Amino acid sequence: MLSTQIKQTLSHSTDIIFTDLIIGADSLAAKNDPSTRKFPAVFVGVDGLVNLRAVGTEILEPLSRGDFSSAATATEAAELIMTGGVWFAAREINTAVSEIVEKILSGDGALIIGDKAIIFDAKGFDKRGITEPGSENVIKGPKDSFIEALRTNTALIRRRINSPNLHIASLQIGTEIKTNAAVVYLSGTAEPEKVAEVTKRLESITEKAIKSTGSIEDCLKDNLLSPFPQVMYTERPDKLCANICEGKIGVLVDGFPVAFVVPAVFNMLFQSSEDYSQNYIHGSYVRLLRYAGGFLSLIVPAFYVAITTFHHEMLPTNLMLAIIKSKQSVSFSTFLEVFWLLIAFEILIEAGIRLPKSIGQAVSIIGGLVVGEAAVSAKLISPAIVVVIAVTGICGFVVSNSDLANSFRLTRVLLLIAAGFAGLYGLSIGVIFLLYYLSSQTTLGEPFMRGYKDGRAAVRDGLLRLPET
Repeated sequence: MLSTQIKQTLSHSTDIIFTDLIIGADSLAAKNDPSTRKFPAVFVGVDGLVNLRAVGTEILEPLSRGDFSSAATATEAAELIMTGGVWFAAREINTAVSEIVEKILSGDGALIIGDKAIIFDAKGFDKRGITEPGSENVIKGPKDSFIEALRTNTALIRRRINSPNLHIASLQIGTEIKTNAAVVYLSGTAEPEKVAEVTKRLESITEKAIKSTGSIEDCLKDNLLSPFPQVMYTERPDKLCANICEGKIGVLVDGFPVAFVVPAVFNMLFQSSEDYSQNYIHGSYVRLLRYAGGFLSLIVPAFYVAITTFHHEMLPTNLMLAIIKSKQSVSFSTFLEVFWLLIAFEILIEAGIRLPKSIGQAVSIIGGLVVGEAAVSAKLISPAIVVVIAVTGICGFVVSNSDLANSFRLTRVLLLIAAGFAGLYGLSIGVIFLLYYLSSQTTLGEPFMRGYKDGRAAVRDGLLRLPET
């Protein structure tokens, strides 16, 4: 029997609940006529994942008190349950053992009658409340963010886009441990070929279980070797909905409080929800600051090494003399000073992120002020180098997308090495190669720099944020 197979599969786990019951045992018809047919059944659910209160009041009690005397077989009893014997909206019939077990382990409840199982969507596990975004804060915009529950996240999107053209296609990813996911797009706006490609890539994941967001990003990337992000993530429902309305495709995965947006072109990574919540003049000004900050975070260390090592004539005389005076007692070359201090800055950033919040900020302050001052006093580095690295770090924090900021952190080291070998010539070659590399990249088949192809569109909502009218 089906119930025996389910018990053999799940009985080894103590958190699985098996509730034996007799359908219609407490009904008025059964009390008046003891010969009335009564059907044995088993309810199966996972303790902690299924809503036991809803199961008791909305499923088990109606089954016990309902009149099933018109049913001659267990199959007819199941049909009566599906047609009104239990007033529970989300239910379906299944006969495959593997699928029934999968539904039970995902939080659904299964009522097994004979050779059929009625699956009730009675999930009731604890989940985190909707809070403010942790890394994408805005002043005037919405304050809600995605959480780890997939259906809560899809509801947040549906509240904002209440259109029948909004399609939320469900699928399961992972070869052994199935994880629920959803592809979200606006029919008629998103390209059907790209939607099909995203679905195909998600279904082709060969990992046994989805352990991190990197598994999702890797399958959506066109080039796994590229250090630059080809998938944009966000924890803000309003940002995802804005991109969906523009024809982008969103991917939500159960267990992760973020959404993925594809295709993600370069100019999207410099945009912020705050740009559209304030005056367009200030929004354009702030966006230009992001571009300038990103550019300076890439160029400043390499440019300083190039002009102080190979091109002294580019500096004013007084400034050059001040730099030479500050380096008189330092034993290391300018390149080594900048390189090691840049690496130390990266270590401080990682230490501040990984440590508990209570001491993470203290470590960053101590590392930046005390250690930096001690290194200058010990003649290990010159004061100008500290200023250069500080400017670089602050400019890097202006970039709103953390994946892009991480890419810049790696790229500026490579540009520094190029400038250390060949000065401004090496830096120029490095920048040209970087632009060529970015132009050759694609994201879901689209050119990575597509946002700058149309000059008018690039200025209107790329470099600037101009009003729609």
